[in-house]
Amino acid sequence: MNVSMKNFLAALLLFFLSRQFVAAAPARNLNAIPGARESLLRMVGPKFYRSLLISPVEGWIVVRGNLVDNHLQGAKVVHSELNGAYDPLALELAKNLVVLDYTSLPTAIHPRRVLVYLLIYQIADARLAISFAHFDDVGGTQLRYSGAAWMAVQKPNSPWVTIEPKRLEPRERRGPRTYSVAVESPGDPIGNGRPPIASTQIQPSPNMVTHTARDR
Repeated sequence: MNVSMKNFLAALLLFFLSRQFVAAAPARNLNAIPGARESLLRMVGPKFYRSLLISPVEGWIVVRGNLVDNHLQGAKVVHSELNGAYDPLALELAKNLVVLDYTSLPTAIHPRRVLVYLLIYQIADARLAISFAHFDDVGGTQLRYSGAAWMAVQKPNSPWVTIEPKRLEPRERRGPRTYSVAVESPGDPIGNGRPPIASTQIQPSPNMVTHTARDR
């Protein structure tokens, strides 16, 4: 057997082994997404949070922007999946995001960077989108984030239907593509907390744990 044939067979074996590895790999969940577990801990309810920990994420998009006067400037997509289908929604959420920064960090020369995440889940005959944000600096995921995460459901050939909170804190802004995130230092809880939301029923797929929007 000549060298070229050996190389061909080796490459073919590597191809099939890689296919088997991918097929056997477990579905992604919050553990595979940097900062997701810590950031969402106080932005959704305990029961819903536990369901997210074991529910497979179909895709996730990340937008980075600079925080200036509670809003992001220069937002751009830094991680894209699902053929970029949800990039425009992620960018819109990032541009409309309101960040209430209550940390006691000294004023920096340069604006602090913020990462805005958009997670996509398949639930029965629809898709569920969840958005949250955290600071993109050392220790950013260890800060205390609060406020209701943005959530919406979309059925095929239909617009997104936003799942809104029942009530908002006075300083919390909310809209179809707008939400607020309060950021506090650990042990200094002065933010807007996690308001309850409407009891909209979400019918999950077999791969996602049953929950309602009230459980957020």
